[in-house]
Amino acid sequence: MSLIDKLQSFSTIIQPLLDKFGTYKVHLCPEVTGRLTNNGEPLANVKIERGLYFCDGKARKDATYTDAHGNFNFPEWIIRSDQPGIPFVDMRTAQQIKFFYKRQEYLLWAATLYSIHPMHEYSQKLKELNGDINNKEVFFKFDNPEQPNLLLTGSSICRWDKDFTIIDPQQIIDEANNLN
Repeated sequence: MSLIDKLQSFSTIIQPLLDKFGTYKVHLCPEVTGRLTNNGEPLANVKIERGLYFCDGKARKDATYTDAHGNFNFPEWIIRSDQPGIPFVDMRTAQQIKFFYKRQEYLLWAATLYSIHPMHEYSQKLKELNGDINNKEVFFKFDNPEQPNLLLTGSSICRWDKDFTIIDPQQIIDEANNLN
């Protein structure tokens, strides 16, 4: 058995231990695709910034530009955390996607996820991040069939045809309190 084979074998044996008490994968953001418009007309060459946050305190940031049709995308982002995996500790991630246009900031997406694993419901929204600068930024909620007691919310200028209910920020607090 070669040294490389021995190292790979050792790595396979020790990985479950590391996943519990050491480094582990943290899903910060799925792939993002979307389009920017102004009254339905594409906004070309607009810089869009993404900020991703985890409880390790390190902000991860990147940026992209819209194409001639207003389309943009970001790749999926997964990290390996060096934070210890402590049972019952609240692990959460946060996502923010924004841009500036004519000196005004617009929020395409802001959400806090109470998980370090991909969540289908958030991924679906981020596959269709289509925003028009004439839309007002709103707080919204959407369905969580996997865990009905876990309220899924976000803030955005984007709109979705289904599974999208605009709510007052106070309603978020009231609904969260009613889940307890």
